[in-house]
Amino acid sequence: MNKKISFITYGCKLNQSETEKMAEKLNSNYNITFEEKDGRSDIYVLNTCTVTAEAERKIRQTIRRIKRKNSNIKIIATGCYSHTDAEKLKEIGADLVLGNLEKKYIDQNIEKEGIFVDKAYWLRKQDKIEIPNFPMGNRTRVFLPIEEGCYNACTYCRIIFSRGTKIRSLDKEIIFDKISDFIDQGIKEIVLTGINLGYYGYRTDYNFKCLLKDIEKKFGTKNIRIRISSLYPDMIDEQFAKIVNESDIFENHVHLSLQHVSNDVLENMGRKYRKKDINNAFKNLRKYNENFSITADIIVGFPGETEEDFQELINFVKKNKLQKIHGFRFSARPNTKAKRLENQIPGNIKKERNKILFEASKYSSKDYILNMIGKKVKVLIENNNKGYDEYYISHKINGQNNEENNFKEVIIKQINTEGVVSDVF
Repeated sequence: MNKKISFITYGCKLNQSETEKMAEKLNSNYNITFEEKDGRSDIYVLNTCTVTAEAERKIRQTIRRIKRKNSNIKIIATGCYSHTDAEKLKEIGADLVLGNLEKKYIDQNIEKEGIFVDKAYWLRKQDKIEIPNFPMGNRTRVFLPIEEGCYNACTYCRIIFSRGTKIRSLDKEIIFDKISDFIDQGIKEIVLTGINLGYYGYRTDYNFKCLLKDIEKKFGTKNIRIRISSLYPDMIDEQFAKIVNESDIFENHVHLSLQHVSNDVLENMGRKYRKKDINNAFKNLRKYNENFSITADIIVGFPGETEEDFQELINFVKKNKLQKIHGFRFSARPNTKAKRLENQIPGNIKKERNKILFEASKYSSKDYILNMIGKKVKVLIENNNKGYDEYYISHKINGQNNEENNFKEVIIKQINTEGVVSDVF
């Protein structure tokens, strides 16, 4: 009988894509499951994240809990936390620690024990962007990684230590071939992902907007949906907004790596845009569609964030009808400039500001969704009559069961705790 492996994923959409690729490589020799954390598997692969201290704490907690249930279970830690602090993960119970290069060859490394991390793998010729051939955990959606690496070096960010500053972009013809293949498999949603999608095609004459235009030309009549995982606000010019708003396949939704709106805080963060760029992004996206959906990541309690800075942020959130916000308390990461900045914010103040942001985000989300009541939208059915529409709003659909992995036109009727309730049109 084949051994059972559970894959547990933390962090970004790129990590989710790489988890699917690892599972695919092991699928023929192991029984694969996802997110089982109760000690019922023979092997656990934790694809880790190092963005926040809280993410790392949860990873350590999971490793200790599984080992307490059965010390003979093999735990493999991979990903960004593994890349930046392999020794710590080995110390608390991981039997095998693989870096971001080594996890791409998990089928060759799975029988090993110890630490295998090439700290600067992005400089090696053997590095490549790994693409899943099919979705393992969700048959309606697949993640398509097209870029890796980031040049920004934001003062709080640790990702450059685990993903590198060398930009790697997937060749456009490979992207087109993969999209065609996914369509042939019957997959309805394709998520373009990377560390910083705005750097796709960096230092070439073919950038991310060129790619989007060509995807629209080649696949615009297909019965699919293309989602863009995350972008910086200064990427959102009128040309980009026109491309996504006039397309039948791109979602009417963008997730922004916003972080803050105060110019002083943005400067201390090392972000390259300012509040005027954020305002322009919102203006551009909603010029063609006033209901265009915007979600965002926001950090509160960054060193030097004054009460005025924080209030400016809250006012912006309430005013601009963000569909959803992922709010974080600032987390000082090792070896980052932000950890050494003066005027660090006490933990109790960060906690309180995060609570206030949470309440503001609920207000902003309700304000946005109330404006969608009565609108006709198209939901991709996932399971149990649930799914997401082109605005990335979560739906519970009334009535009889609807077939999974199909689009259904519905009318939004009311808000619920997860999103909205809708009726089939």
